[in-house]
This record gives sequence, structure tokens and C-alpha cells, in this order.
Amino acid sequence: MGQKSSIDKLAPELRSKLIELLQNPSVTQKEIVELINAEAGENVVSKSSVNRYKLRMDKFAAKTREAREVADAYIEKYGTESRNKLGKIANEYIRLMVFDLITELEDLKDNGGEVKPEILSDIIYKVSRAIKELEYSDKLNAERESEIKAEAMKEAAEKVETVCKQKGVSKESMDMILREVFNIQ
Repeated sequence: MGQKSSIDKLAPELRSKLIELLQNPSVTQKEIVELINAEAGENVVSKSSVNRYKLRMDKFAAKTREAREVADAYIEKYGTESRNKLGKIANEYIRLMVFDLITELEDLKDNGGEVKPEILSDIIYKVSRAIKELEYSDKLNAERESEIKAEAMKEAAEKVETVCKQKGVSKESMDMILREVFNIQ
């Protein structure tokens, strides 16, 4: 585990300003360095650290865009009803990433690498929060799916009842259909 970059060490308001400036194409990285250092009152960032941070931001933005495009393509291909399936896939993927991270940390530790306790505790905290949020989202997805199915069953049962009445089907036959097909008593 490496040290925090000089950008990550900045005060939150300076880092926010730096991010805002990096998103403005009319401002050069050299100007950003000068502005941030002037506001800090000392040389706290360099052009190379700003450039590395910009590359990280661009990489993250590209991955986010790519994930959004995949999700949109999936929904377009399979419909909005499958959004729940996409959420489940994403949750499972994140779980796998967490497992990989834990495995890598164990490998690092087993091979004599140093894992600082404060970094490890921060990772464990963030991972546990992420898993908790995933579990909550799974619960919400299951509830939503159940509500959608119940509503669809209700609509179908109402339609069966309407058609049965229009066709003169006896009340006993209609009740049997509702009970056998829709499990409605």
C-alpha cells in the first residue's frame, strides 16, 4: 500500500477546487498548480501530481461511462423489467471484487508485505459498508420484484374474472381457475 498522493492530502475545499479546475478545458495544468499552491500558501502540489490525478480521474470517468453504456445496452436489449437482474449482476460483481481485494491483501501479508493497520481498518470498514449496502439493495430488489409480480397477478386475475363473466362461465369454474392458476382463494 503506497502513500497518499499530494492531491489526496489536500484540504477538502482545495481538492474540490482542483477537481473543478481539472474539468475546465480552458485552464492548463500549470495554471492549476499555480492557483492551488497560491491558495495553500506553499507548494503542496506539482504538475506531475496534478497530471497523475487527472489521469486517474479520466480513467475512473471512462470506466463509469463504460459501465453506464453496458447497463443501457443491457436494458435496451432485455427491457426495463430486467433492470432488477442487472442490479443483481452488479451486486455479485462487486462481491467478487471485494473477495479479490481481500485475497490480494492476504497474499501481500503472506509474502512479507507491509499492510498498515490504519489502511487495513479503513479498507475493512469500507468493504463492510459496501456489503451492507449491497445486502440492503438486494432486499429492496426482492421486495420490488415481489410487488411487481403481485400487481401482475392481480391484473391477470381481474382480466380472467372479466372474461369469465363476459363468456358466462359459472362462479364455481371462475373460482377454480383463480385458485388453480393464480393461487387466489
